[in-house]
Amino acid sequence: MKGKFSKEAKIGILVILTIVFLIWGYNFLQGKRIFTPVNTYYVNYERVGGLLESADVLLSGYRVGHVENIRFVGFDKFTIRFTVSSRIDLPQGTVARLISTDILGTRAVELVPGTLPGAYSQGDTLAGEIEPDLVADIGNYLLPLASRAENMMASMDSVLIIFQTLLDRDFREKFAEITDNINYAIASLRRAANSADTLITREDSRFNRVLANLESISATLADGNEDYRTIMGNIASLSDSLAQAEFLSAVNNLNDVLSATSQVMARIEEGEGSLGRLAADDELYNSLESATRSLDSLLIDLKERPGRYVRFSIFGGRRD
Repeated sequence: MKGKFSKEAKIGILVILTIVFLIWGYNFLQGKRIFTPVNTYYVNYERVGGLLESADVLLSGYRVGHVENIRFVGFDKFTIRFTVSSRIDLPQGTVARLISTDILGTRAVELVPGTLPGAYSQGDTLAGEIEPDLVADIGNYLLPLASRAENMMASMDSVLIIFQTLLDRDFREKFAEITDNINYAIASLRRAANSADTLITREDSRFNRVLANLESISATLADGNEDYRTIMGNIASLSDSLAQAEFLSAVNNLNDVLSATSQVMARIEEGEGSLGRLAADDELYNSLESATRSLDSLLIDLKERPGRYVRFSIFGGRRD
């Protein structure tokens, strides 16, 4: 054959290469790396909604492997087999968390490295956690809001019923009357404020004068402080002098005078003496009053016509 391949051999080699390429391409599309060494691990979840085989396995957001198999092993239990590049050692305590990668609910496995000493070996089972997806988060967030909205609608319904009950004809009439009274009161207050403002404006000069007088009095009091102190000192001295005087004898003399005056007044009230008879005898009082009037008339006539009572001559002659 002289180093040449037969036609059949070439066809066989081409078919083998095509099959290998197809297998590699299929695995590549599935996220599998045929020629890259990997370690296989397992994790159990209660639910795997949205997780597909060939889903990404992430470490700090970087793709380090993929999900190979999802197997249902019992009620509310799924076993996931995934691979991670053999260059990455997973420390003890690492958690495989099921997360959502987008708003559409696409799932992936995120590795949260542990802090315990040592590393997991090929085929170990990791602890699993499930992060709520966006739809579940929205549902959990909207559920209390929906409950509150329902309660609010019930409250609004009650309020509307109350308003409907209150807004009858009698209530509207009373409310209109109250509104008119309030408007009248506001108008009265406005008129009073305007009157007060007018009064203050008109009496502004008088207020200024009063304030000026008060200021002047205050200044005068401040200037005469020493004089006031002297006056207060004199009053204190006078008070001390009066305190040292013989008030007891003066009071006794005053009591004697008052006692004598009381006796005289008692005698007058009993009709003794001239004053007593004058106070007690009405006829004597009337006679004195008549004589007083006659004397008053005589004095008036004497003042007006003195010639009737007094006659005199410059030369000493008698005139009839």
